Amino acid sequence: MHPLSFIDTHCHIDSVLERLKIDSYPELRARFFPPEFVACITISCDPEAIEPTLALLEEESVYGAFGIHPHDAKNYTPEVESRIGSALKHPKCVAYGEIGLDYHYDSSPREIQREIFKQQIAIGIAAQKPLIIHTREAEADTLAVLREHAPSNWPIHVHCFTSSLEMGGNLLQHFSNLYIGFTGIVTFKNSDDVRAVAAHVPLERMLVETDAPYLAPDPYRGKPAHPGHIPRILEKLAEVKQRPVAEIAPILLANARRVYGIKDGTEETTG
Repeated sequence: MHPLSFIDTHCHIDSVLERLKIDSYPELRARFFPPEFVACITISCDPEAIEPTLALLEEESVYGAFGIHPHDAKNYTPEVESRIGSALKHPKCVAYGEIGLDYHYDSSPREIQREIFKQQIAIGIAAQKPLIIHTREAEADTLAVLREHAPSNWPIHVHCFTSSLEMGGNLLQHFSNLYIGFTGIVTFKNSDDVRAVAAHVPLERMLVETDAPYLAPDPYRGKPAHPGHIPRILEKLAEVKQRPVAEIAPILLANARRVYGIKDGTEETTG
C-alpha cells in the first residue's frame, strides 16, 4: 500500500457530484482521486440525502453514515427516524451521524436541537454505531449532552473541529475513544486557532476529512472540495506537527480503520 494512503472520513459525495456536475461516482474517482485514495465515508445528514447515499454505498470503496444535522432537527419525524433506522442496517453503514448542535445559524430552535441530539445519540448507541458529532458555537451544551448520554468509551468522531483548545482537551480527556477531525480549514491563512488545536491533539486521536463539497483547502479554496484534496490537508497537518507526511499518513489511516471498522477499501465492514 502507498505510504500516503488515506481514507476521507467525512464527505457528502451526492453533493460533490452535483456541485461538479458529474453524473457518476466512478467518473468522479477516475478524474479527481489520486492512487493514494483508499475509501471515503459519505454522510447523509438530511432527509433528502438518505436514498441517494444508500445508492452510493453500492460503489466500491464508499461507506456511509446516516443521521440528521442540527440544522434539520425541526424536520426530524418518526418517518425520518424509521428511514434512518433501515439505512443503519446496510452492511456498509459504518456510523450514525452527523448529529449535534449548531448555534451559529439557529436553523432549528436550540431546545429542539438538544432534544433531537439526545434521541439520536440513544439510537446510534442502540445500533452499535460510532457517533459523528457536529458542534458549532455550542461547546458547553455539546459537552454536557455527550457526557450525560454517551458512554465514556464510545467511539466518537467530532468532525470539522473549529472549537476551542479547551473544548478539545475536555473531549479527549473524558472520552477515551474520541477522535477530532480536521478539514481543509487547517490550511486557511486565518485559521491559526485550528492549527493550534491540531498542534496539541495527539496524532493517535486525529482523523482527516474534507467535508466535501465544502471547505476546499488552499489553494483550491472557493471551489468544490472532493476526497482528492486530502493530500493537501495531510501536508498541512504534517507541517503543523513538524513530522514528515509519510510518517503521519499511516497513523491517520490506522485511526480511520479503527473507528469505522474499514479493513480495506474494497470489502464490507464486519459491523
